[in-house]
Amino acid sequence: MGILTRILKVMAALMTSNVVNLITKLLLPPVFLYRYGTTLYGEWIALSGAVAYLSTLNFGIQTYVTQDLTVRYQRHELGRYHLQQSTSLRVLLGILGSAAVVCLVVFALPVQHWLRLTLSQQVTSLTLYLLALQVLLGVLFGYFTGMFIILSRAHTGVLWVNGLRLAMVLFTSAGAWMRWSFPTLAGLQVTVYVLGILLVLLHIRGVAPEIFPKIGLFDRNAVRAILGPSSYFGLISMSTFLSYEVPVLILQREAGPFVVVAFTVMRTIFSMCRQMLNAPTQAMGAEITRLFGRQEWRELTAVYTYSERLIFSAIPTVNLGVLVVSPMLLTIWLHKPNLFAVFPYAMMAAISMILSAKEHKFQFQFSTNTHEKLARIMFFSYVALTILAVPMVQWLGEIGFLYAWFAVELFQIFRIIGLNQELFAHTGEHRLIYVYRLIALCGIGLLISGGILSRTYQYAYRWQLVVGFGVSFATAAAAFFLFDMRIIVKKLFERMRVRQLRAE
Repeated sequence: MGILTRILKVMAALMTSNVVNLITKLLLPPVFLYRYGTTLYGEWIALSGAVAYLSTLNFGIQTYVTQDLTVRYQRHELGRYHLQQSTSLRVLLGILGSAAVVCLVVFALPVQHWLRLTLSQQVTSLTLYLLALQVLLGVLFGYFTGMFIILSRAHTGVLWVNGLRLAMVLFTSAGAWMRWSFPTLAGLQVTVYVLGILLVLLHIRGVAPEIFPKIGLFDRNAVRAILGPSSYFGLISMSTFLSYEVPVLILQREAGPFVVVAFTVMRTIFSMCRQMLNAPTQAMGAEITRLFGRQEWRELTAVYTYSERLIFSAIPTVNLGVLVVSPMLLTIWLHKPNLFAVFPYAMMAAISMILSAKEHKFQFQFSTNTHEKLARIMFFSYVALTILAVPMVQWLGEIGFLYAWFAVELFQIFRIIGLNQELFAHTGEHRLIYVYRLIALCGIGLLISGGILSRTYQYAYRWQLVVGFGVSFATAAAAFFLFDMRIIVKKLFERMRVRQLRAE
């Protein structure tokens, strides 16, 4: 199976993941808003965010060990493979078990008062604990689904994740529609994860018994070797919590549930754009690890160069089009046009474009275990964001947080581009010309799209849709030439022609 075929299989699975995420984000908010109202939905978001940091308790073990085991499996070092796998699993189970015990402290803490919730203290504590168990089980589920990468079947693991997410959203939506209590909804999610873990283990035993996880082996000396590099992946996971969940808690405390819902909905709209754009990048992850492990720099450089141009051409095309039609989306999807404001959405589009570019650059450090500097950059800049966010929200509200977030993401993208330059320095083929072109296209596109949106946001739906498609088409045309997409299209046609000739 060739490089392109493997990438396309993973990308197809990730596109399925995007469909599942789309269902999740389109289905849950209206159901919760209709059955519980804005205040309770905002509080559910805050409670979910309050325990999300627990996902960082794998300390990056899953990511580091999966990539390490992939390299060992490719090199046929099966003895060391089993010792490393068993040791890492025992360490992870110890961490997760300890966390489950420590989390019992929520029953003694005044969380309801801290977050200024309308729920009772008893309901708040029980919901938080069950949500915490769900997150911890999610870490274990991710460890097991990640094992399919070892077999060069990353798409299978992604499909398992998709199946669990789909089951989760369907059961949660059904429970919310029946207006079950928050503890009952959280308990339902715990049950889904337990069943998911059992089914994945049965699948691994059936298709690849030689890599079935064991816990009978343990190398005390390997623990430090695992936790050291893994801890940097842990910092990256903590960065996700600091940038994604902490803002919700700050906005809940300083601005109230209405702002939490408005911010979350706005972020959700653009995160759907990023998930679609990030599918090709994520699909390359396993292949980047394989090529790096074999030191095949020519092929790795080609993957980097062609993917950069493809992703960069799509970033402004998708984000600017969605920006222009966002008022229509809010009205049709949630029947909440009062959640829209031009400037915050333009700021969110700018942040989304930076994040999409960063996620592409990030992948090449992440998938090659050259992530130590990356982890420090992300973690400490997001700590700075958390510190800065409180006074900015108190001063300017939601827009104050967006200013701070924009500044931090801009700093990160330039630092990560520098790390990419270091990674590929010895190849002599790393250029920044497409980065400069992306900056110019996004900047000009935002100014034009913002001006258009200030006039069209009250237009009829069909005209908003026509203008949105027009903006996307014009941007795509400009991007096609700015990022030399003709070469990529030509190579794809050549590959298709070769395959056709072979078939004949």
